[in-house]
Amino acid sequence: MRALVTVILGIHYHLPNGVDNSGFERLYNERIRAVMSALFQFPKIPAVLHFSGSLWYWIERNHSELFMLTENMVRRKQLELLTGGFYEPLMPLISYKDRLGHIEMLTTYLRKHFGKRTQGCLLPELAWDSSMPSVLKSCNVSYAFLDETYFFEAGIKGNDLHSPYISEDKGKLVTIFPISKTLSVGLEKDAHGTFDTLLRNAENGAEQIITIFPPCFNSVDAEHSTENSASYFLSELSAYENKINFSLPSKFIKNLPPPRKIYFPQKASKKCLLEYPETNYLYSKMTFTHALVDQLRGDKINKRAAYEELLKSQAYDLFYHTPQSGINRTAVRNAAYQALLDAEKITRGYKSFISSLMAFDFDFDGVNEYLFQSEDVNCFIKETGAEIFELDYIPRSWNYCCATGIKGIRGLFSDMIAPEDFSYKSIMNNDYSGVRLCADERYAITAIDRQRHRLSFELPSSNGNFSYIGIEKKYNLKNNEISVNYRITNKSDAEQNFIFVPELNMSFFNDDEKSLRVYSYNKYEAFSSHSEKMCAFPLEDDKGLIISGAAAVDFQDIHNEVIINLSSGGSAFDAWILSGRQHEGGDYYQSSRVLICKRLCLAAGSECELQLKLNFYH
Repeated sequence: MRALVTVILGIHYHLPNGVDNSGFERLYNERIRAVMSALFQFPKIPAVLHFSGSLWYWIERNHSELFMLTENMVRRKQLELLTGGFYEPLMPLISYKDRLGHIEMLTTYLRKHFGKRTQGCLLPELAWDSSMPSVLKSCNVSYAFLDETYFFEAGIKGNDLHSPYISEDKGKLVTIFPISKTLSVGLEKDAHGTFDTLLRNAENGAEQIITIFPPCFNSVDAEHSTENSASYFLSELSAYENKINFSLPSKFIKNLPPPRKIYFPQKASKKCLLEYPETNYLYSKMTFTHALVDQLRGDKINKRAAYEELLKSQAYDLFYHTPQSGINRTAVRNAAYQALLDAEKITRGYKSFISSLMAFDFDFDGVNEYLFQSEDVNCFIKETGAEIFELDYIPRSWNYCCATGIKGIRGLFSDMIAPEDFSYKSIMNNDYSGVRLCADERYAITAIDRQRHRLSFELPSSNGNFSYIGIEKKYNLKNNEISVNYRITNKSDAEQNFIFVPELNMSFFNDDEKSLRVYSYNKYEAFSSHSEKMCAFPLEDDKGLIISGAAAVDFQDIHNEVIINLSSGGSAFDAWILSGRQHEGGDYYQSSRVLICKRLCLAAGSECELQLKLNFYH
């Protein structure tokens, strides 16, 4: 007699590109090894298995014994491997071509290592849009899994959730299994009660096909190891092996009665691009790099290499925010930019690169940004704040302007005008009382010199704090030097005393001594002639550094073997260097906030000039 209830058990693990070896090792030891070992002890309970490509790649190089175990379980038909996006992209955000690229990359990897072409797919983050059936069918995928919330929104309720459906796009069909989170939790808490209820319901209706991904496979319990929790859960399931059909989709999908057709409603997948500017910048960079790769002609090998680097930057992790992960995870964010810059370097080839300055709507907001590209530096400037929002050092594939996760963090040369009593404590307390945040105002572009790579901006008048102070801001961009010239004018009829504070938020690997060292110089000399270095003076409670009367400051990026020299064109300046850290959910480094302080006293109608330079050396 055929069982009335069929259960498909699912296992899924993923870590994004950029996580260090210890993160992968922890996931493997605490969860993967434990769950796979427990499952091996119950040969009559099959499961579908999905690891992202980045995780498979790490396991291959560090724990090849799992390959042997997986191959054994595939051979005895206990495991069915699932394909998906190699780097777990958020499918609705990437192009049709990239979706195919990700799926085929993982499918090829699995076929190469395990000898079988996968039939099923687990969509990254269970994200869907209406074109996915044609994408999946083009990759020879017969079935996929989708979260039950999509079925709720399509009007499917009750026992109708316990069967697969077909969905269509451009005449191509794919079978979709709903993943029941409710039953996954219910079976873990009370397997007997949940199974008894399912069996009673099935006696009065059609056969029920349930897909579960047990939470205990992904939890680390302080009292019980994952292996013990998984073993206990699987033993609970095995008690019903004579009443319940534990199966794999490929065994019965061909013999299923024709499933009902369903169309899922669209979700606003790009909403995250509106909520988080840093996510939109990364998405814009991804799109920009995609265009560079597409334009590469006559070199299939390098084009393929550049394309594979591009795919590394598309993990879904980069398009959501949580305190401890998502795009707030510095290593993952930096790895994405590194991949994009590596792809860009490949498109440039080995010929001399011709520097350029162009106006281009980089972030798709209807307003042009200004992109300077040279052999060593990419510098992207926006009109809001007339600040740099991306600064790439090409030789090391590193974006020094990709901080996120902290309220008030902006880009480089992000300016403010503050009262005389303003101090670093105000910044640390997020107190901007009486401050004019020029970074929040839109500067007017007054001149673009494409031949000399110069940009000029002017800050319009305002009705708020220090509205009578005018700023002209000029960028002079060279291969490995960025120079910013300010002309600050007192337009009032009285003397004005204030602090002018240009801020640079520079993203390093970390701000500990193994990653970053800061030195200042009290004499203005050529960089190569600097003789006497002075370590910056620590602020109270080691919350940062303070520099007084410096002519120049060196930031020694030890991780990338790069020195960034900040100077002021011959005049001394003070600086506060604060650690931009995200404290919600932990203590995570995001950037080093460099606040250059110039105390100014301007007579009525008078003006002064200030020059700041960044030079790169490696």
